[in-house]
This record gives sequence, C-alpha cells and structure tokens, in this order.
Amino acid sequence: MTNRLKDIKLIVIDIDGTLVDQQGNVGDKTLKLAKELKDQKIFCTLSSARSFHYSAHIAEEMGIEIPFVTLDGALIKGLNGEAVFKGVIKDSFVHKAIALAEDNYGKITMCDEHNLFVTPNNSIVKEYTKLSAPIKEINDFTGISDILEILIYCEDKASMKHIKNSFSFFERLDVNLSVTKSPRNDYYLLTIKKKHSNKLESVKRLVKHLGFTKKQVAVIGDWHNDMPLFDFGAYNIAVQNAIPELKRKADYVTSSTNNEDAVGEVLELVKTHAQHN
Repeated sequence: MTNRLKDIKLIVIDIDGTLVDQQGNVGDKTLKLAKELKDQKIFCTLSSARSFHYSAHIAEEMGIEIPFVTLDGALIKGLNGEAVFKGVIKDSFVHKAIALAEDNYGKITMCDEHNLFVTPNNSIVKEYTKLSAPIKEINDFTGISDILEILIYCEDKASMKHIKNSFSFFERLDVNLSVTKSPRNDYYLLTIKKKHSNKLESVKRLVKHLGFTKKQVAVIGDWHNDMPLFDFGAYNIAVQNAIPELKRKADYVTSSTNNEDAVGEVLELVKTHAQHN
C-alpha cells in the first residue's frame, strides 16, 4: 500500500514514542529529510499532548513553519504565534473544577497556551504532567482565564470518582473528561478539555486550514491517543514500538522504533515515492 505515499503533501507526526527517542532527541535523518521535503512542498507537522512551548522547540529544529497541534488538540498554533484554534474552557466550569478539587482532597493545576499555573497548595500536580510547559506560580487561581486544559490529581479512587461524576452534566454539554492511573497505581489524574478539543478534530481543522484532502495526509503514531487519528481516513503509519491496537489499524508499520529514527524511515519512503511520481 506504499504506492499511496506518492500523493502525500502533509505528514502529521506524534512526538513522544514516535518522533523523539528516549532522550527526547529527533533523529538526524528526520531533521535532514523534513527540510528537503519542505523544499518539494511536502510538509511535516506535529500532533502531541505536550504544550506549545515544548512542541515549538521541536518544530523549530525541524524547520516546521506551518501550524501544529498541541495539548492533544486543544491548541493549533504556529511559530509565528497565530492560533488556528483554541479550545478555551468556560470560566464558570474552571471555577467549578477548582471548588470540586478543593472539597474532595484533589490537587489542581491548569494551563493556557503559554503557562502551567500552580499554587502553593497544588504544586505537587506539576510533577505528574507531561506537558513540559513553563511553570507559573501564583497565589491562587483568581482572575485566570483562557484555560485550555485542567488537571486534577487524587490519591484516593473514591474522591476521583466523585469529582468525575460531579462533572457528568457538563460532560454532556461542553467538556471531555479522561482519567488515567499512574504506572505504579498510586494516583489518578483527571484531564479536562473543551469538547472536540482532541487530536482527530484538530487535525481535521488543520487539514482544512491548509487546504489539503485526506488523500494527501499521512499520520504517524504509537499510542492510545493516536487511535482516533487512524479513523480520519489518512494514510496511517504506526512505528514498530506502537501498541498492537494501532499496528492493526495501520496501512504501514515501520521496521524501526522511535529510538531508531522511525520517522526518518517514513520520510525517506515519502521522498522516494515523490521522486517517482
């Protein structure tokens, strides 16, 4: 099925476990080919759960000038600072989240497009996020607005269940909630975002913004949050270290892992097919 690669004009790449190795580095082949493909009007971009701050460093290193997806879809923004989409959570909901966390032994933090906000009573939460956003310490959350993601940490399962259930009405209307357990099962983390602020919807927005079609798009991923992207109808690529569920949905599985520059393998294939087109 690699013959479909001749039509590709946009390559959407997950970061952790896909693009970067265990040390957080982008492979040399990827860096070289991303810039060569851009000269041929074939563009790479990013789609990650990480913050804009973290993703921007990688975008700059790869020479990505078009917008990229961050915060798992809550923000689409380019290095020029222009935002294509912001999934801003209503202030009334932010206030409810703060009250619920405080009343149920939860710790809370939240971020806008620039910072991760922490207060003295909630600073522990920054240890359990992978956003890699600049930390802004504040006395309290008064006056905070334009929030794109809320994170609530609980050690107690019953407290987390109560907090999540208290949001059930809002979940039907305006937000998405997801609870994850730590690898050691010693805490729960509730992530709250505006509804439709996910990778799939935001990649759809980005593709439309750039004027491409599904047939011209390839997506590369490794993890559970990449699963919805594989329902978009693009050319689906799973790296060798991807979860089995993603591999089963892939049109192509790389022979190399993220630690072996799997994205470089893909870009080389795209370049080869483009030259033969």
